[in-house]
Amino acid sequence: MPQQNLNVPVIYAVVGAYRLIHDETLWKPMWADMHKAARQAGIVATIWAVITWPIQRLWVFYFMKGSAKVTGFNTLYHRFVSDVSEAESHVGGLRLPLPSLTTFAAFMFVLSQCSSIMEFWLRRKLRAARSRAYDATVRSRNKAPEFWGGYVEEWEEPPTEKAIRQSKKEALYVKLASPVARFVILKFALLPLDFVPFLSLIVGSYLRSLSMVRQLHQPMFAAKKMTPFQIELWITERQHAYRSYGFVCALLESLPIAGLFFSISNRVGAAMYAFDLEKRQALFRSGEMKKLGRGETYSVTDWRKPSGLREDEKVFANQLFDGAQMPGAQLGGAGTFPPANSSAAADGSVRSRARTAGERMFGEEST
Repeated sequence: MPQQNLNVPVIYAVVGAYRLIHDETLWKPMWADMHKAARQAGIVATIWAVITWPIQRLWVFYFMKGSAKVTGFNTLYHRFVSDVSEAESHVGGLRLPLPSLTTFAAFMFVLSQCSSIMEFWLRRKLRAARSRAYDATVRSRNKAPEFWGGYVEEWEEPPTEKAIRQSKKEALYVKLASPVARFVILKFALLPLDFVPFLSLIVGSYLRSLSMVRQLHQPMFAAKKMTPFQIELWITERQHAYRSYGFVCALLESLPIAGLFFSISNRVGAAMYAFDLEKRQALFRSGEMKKLGRGETYSVTDWRKPSGLREDEKVFANQLFDGAQMPGAQLGGAGTFPPANSSAAADGSVRSRARTAGERMFGEEST
C-alpha cells in the first residue's frame, strides 16, 4: 500500500476487511474449515437467546436502574430511559413501535453473549484463521524472511523515560488482553453505560485500543526480534496513530457476531500496516531517511502539537516520504506565517496557521 497511508492508519482496518471479502484465496479455505462448526455454534447461541431472554431483560432493567443510583447517573438515566417497555414514534404519520433503551440494552447484552458463545465454540478454528490471515498476507508480498530487519530508532530524542514506565506495566497489559478479563470488563463492568446506545462499545474500545495493536503487531515484533523495551519505545513513539488504529479495530471486533469476521480481517490489515512500517524502517536503516528532530515528531503528551512546536508557531520544513508528508511535519513552506512581532500577528488580522498531520487526521486545530 502507499506509504502515505501511515498518516491515516485507520485505513488499514477498512482495507483489511475489503481484502478478506474479495480475496477468495483467503476466505474460502477458512470458511471450508469452520462452516459446520459455525452452524452448530449459531444454533446453540440462538437457543440460549430464546430461553434466557425474559429473565435477562428483567435483570438488565433492574441492574441498570440500580447501578445508575450507585454511580450517580440516576438523573441522566431517567432522562434517557423510559419507564415503559415500548415507546412509540411518529414517522411520516406512521406509529412505529420502538424498543425502550433498557430493551435495547438487554438485546445487545444477550447478543454479545451469543457472540461469546460462538467465539468460544470456534476458538481453535478462529485462532487458526487469524494466524493464517496474517501469514498469508505477508507471504503475498513475496519477501524473504530477511526483509524484517532489526529495530532502528527513528527519533533523535526518543521518549525513553515514558517507554521504561510503560514496560513495567507489560504484565498488566497481558492480563487485560486475556479473554476472561475482556469478558468481565466489556460485558459486565460497562453494562451501566448501555442506557446510552453503543456508549459501552465506544468506551470499551478506547480502553482496549493500545493492547489491541500490541496483540495485532506481535508477529511483527517477533519477526524483528525486538526486546520488550524496544516494543514499548516503538508503541510510545506511535501511540497516537496506534490508539486511533487500535480503537477502530477494537470497535469492529466488539460488534456482536460481526466482530468474529473483523477479528480475522483485522489481521489482514495489521499485516499490511506492519509491512509498510518495515519499509519505512528500511529507509532509516539504509540512511535514506534521517532521524526525526523534535520539530518533526509528535509530542508524547499532546497529539495536537509536534514536540518542537513553540509559542511563535515556528514553521518546520516539509519532509516528504514517498510523495506524502511525514507525521508531524507542517503544511506550507517558509513565509506562511507573518513574523511573531509583526502588527498583523498582534491584531490577529492574519490568521494563517499550520496544521500537523494529527490535526489533519482528527480535524482539530490548536489555538
